[in-house]
Amino acid sequence: MQYNVAQLLKEPTGAVRRYELVEDISEIDPDLEILGPLVGKLQLMRTNSGVLATGELSTAVRSTCNRCLEPIAVPVRFELTESFRPLTEVESGRYLRPEEFEGDADDLEDEALLINEQHILDITEIVRQNIWLALPMYPGCNWGGPGACPNLEELLANLGDVRLLRDDEAAAEDEVVDPRWAALLELRTSSDLENKE
Repeated sequence: MQYNVAQLLKEPTGAVRRYELVEDISEIDPDLEILGPLVGKLQLMRTNSGVLATGELSTAVRSTCNRCLEPIAVPVRFELTESFRPLTEVESGRYLRPEEFEGDADDLEDEALLINEQHILDITEIVRQNIWLALPMYPGCNWGGPGACPNLEELLANLGDVRLLRDDEAAAEDEVVDPRWAALLELRTSSDLENKE
């Protein structure tokens, strides 16, 4: 996803280019299984220090349900906002010295945010990073809604006499109570029952 911004860099601050994206990004990352094209709108705006890229993009990624371990398709949507800096002047082709750059010095260290010598702005790495950030941490079959995984419930029903333990039930089963504290535990249990009523 490369854009020649030489003409845009010659224009005054505020000049804009807009693009409708339908890009094949299946090879963007070997650890991601992309299920569809990258779709969305991208805007490149000339700033006093370079080019500001903004956009709303979406795609779909194959993941694994964290409950039933079945493969699922996860829609990924994200907003992109990044400032890119040119390495050379457009008119003269002269390399810019670091002190000539406007903006944060940290931006100069990130190669993904630099416009190369041929004035090509490449958003591929920024898109890859944003896809990873937009993926849910714990993808599930019903990742967009509340409740248990329907595939897991079916799997457990097929297994027979197996049930899921809630966290508090699991802790209670693992806990061995010292007989000296048993009387206090009974008081706690009875007060819990009174609070529920």
